[in-house]
Amino acid sequence: MVSPENENISDTAISPYSEKTPDTAPAGDSAEITDPAASLQSPKTVNPAVSSGARKIPDSIVDLSSGYIIVVDKKYQKLYVFHKDETFSKVFEVPCSTGKNSGSKRVAGDAKTPNGIFFTTKILHNPGPPEIYGSMAFPLDYPTLSDKRAGRYGNNIWIHGTTKQLLPKHSSGCVVLHDSDLKRLANFIYLNRTPVVISESIKWVPQNYVLPSKNDLEKILLSWNRAFTEKDFKKIDSLYRQGSEIKGKRREELYNKIRQMKFINNHFDLQPRDISILQEENNAVIIFDQIFAVSDNNFQGFYNKLILERANNKWYVVDDATPPRVTGKNLAAAESVQSGTKTSASKDIRDLITKWLTSWESGDMKTYRDCYAADFQSRDMNLDAWISHKSDVHQNDKNISIHIDNLQISADENIAKAVFIQHYSSSRLRSKGRKILELRKTGDDWKIFREII
Repeated sequence: MVSPENENISDTAISPYSEKTPDTAPAGDSAEITDPAASLQSPKTVNPAVSSGARKIPDSIVDLSSGYIIVVDKKYQKLYVFHKDETFSKVFEVPCSTGKNSGSKRVAGDAKTPNGIFFTTKILHNPGPPEIYGSMAFPLDYPTLSDKRAGRYGNNIWIHGTTKQLLPKHSSGCVVLHDSDLKRLANFIYLNRTPVVISESIKWVPQNYVLPSKNDLEKILLSWNRAFTEKDFKKIDSLYRQGSEIKGKRREELYNKIRQMKFINNHFDLQPRDISILQEENNAVIIFDQIFAVSDNNFQGFYNKLILERANNKWYVVDDATPPRVTGKNLAAAESVQSGTKTSASKDIRDLITKWLTSWESGDMKTYRDCYAADFQSRDMNLDAWISHKSDVHQNDKNISIHIDNLQISADENIAKAVFIQHYSSSRLRSKGRKILELRKTGDDWKIFREII
C-alpha cells in the first residue's frame, strides 16, 4: 500500500462545525447535510453583497454541460457537488478536512492541499487503517502537467474517508470526509471524468453571471476544433504555449488520427458537443466530445480534454488528452456493495428499464407513469407535467421505436444510476444520445426520480 502523505486524524479536537459557514454560501438548493451537528452551526453573518435566497455557484464553473463537478472550499472546510439540468443545483454538501497548512501544495511533506482542477484516476478499497483512511480512497492526478511546469510536486493526494472524528484542517494534504459521506460521494464520481476543483476559498457568483474568461476559452476550443477538422497542424501549433507543442510520438499519433478520420462537413457544422469549462486562477480545463463524423443524424467522436494556462492575459493550450474509456459509472458505488445485492439490484433495474421502454413505445402511459417516483423532477417539470408532456409527444409521433445499448448500472442499497446510449426513431425524429436515469428504491420497487439527457 502506498499511503498518502502521513495522514493523521486525531480523536480529540474541535468539531469542524465550529468554523463559521461562509457568508456567500449558496442558498435555496436543499443541500444534503449528513451530521445532525450541522444544525448547531452558529448563525450566518449576512453579507450585504449577496442577495437573500440567491442561488449561487462557484466561479470555477465557467460552463457545465452535463454530469457532476466536485468543489472543495479549503477556507470553510466544505465539499460540494453541483449538477446542471437546465439550471444548476447543489446536490451534495458535507464537511471535509484539508491540509494543516494554508496555501497550495508545492513540495512533498508541506502539509498543504493542492489548489487546481483535478480528476480521480482510480478507486482504492480498504487502503489502510479505517480510522485514518476509511473504507475507500480516490487518488487525484496531482501533480498535473501545469503543476510540474510550475515546480509543484508531491504525490498520493487522495479523497478518502475516516471513521474517527473529522477535524478541520487536519490532514497532511488529502481531502478527508466522514467515511459515510465518502460512500455517498462515490455516487457522483466518474473516474477520469468528474472534475474536482480545489480552491483556497470559493468565490460565489450568480448562476447567470458570465465569467470574463468564458468567451476567450470558448474561442480557443473552437479554433482548436477547426484546426483539427481542417487538418491544419500549423494552426494547431499556434494555440499551444511555447514549449508545449505536440512533438515526437504524440505528434505522430495525432497526425495518424486526423489522417484516418473521414470528416463529413459539407452539410454539418461539426462543433464540439457536451462542453464543460472549469477555471481555477490561471489554469483551465475544457472537457468535450470531439465530433468527427455524422451519419443518419448519429454523431461519431471521442471524449477529449484540453488543459490550458493563462500567461500575459492570454490563454494557451499546454496539453490535450483522451482519457481512458469511461464505462458509464466509475464502479466506485458498484464495487462497494456486496455482490449478491448488486446482482439482485441490477436485475430489478434492468426489468424496470425494459418496462419503461416498452410502455413508452406502446403508449401505455399508466404503466409508463408507474416507472417514476412521486417526487420525480426533470427540466423543471414534476411528475404530472412530465407525463402530460410525454403524452403529447406520443400523440404527435408515429412509429416510435427505441432501443438502448452499452447499459451500465451502479447501485447501492437504495440509490442507483443507469447510463446508456438511447437510439430513438419516429415519424418526426431520429436521434442517438447518452441518457442517465437516477433511481431510488421505494419499498420493494425501483423508481426513476431524475432523467438526464
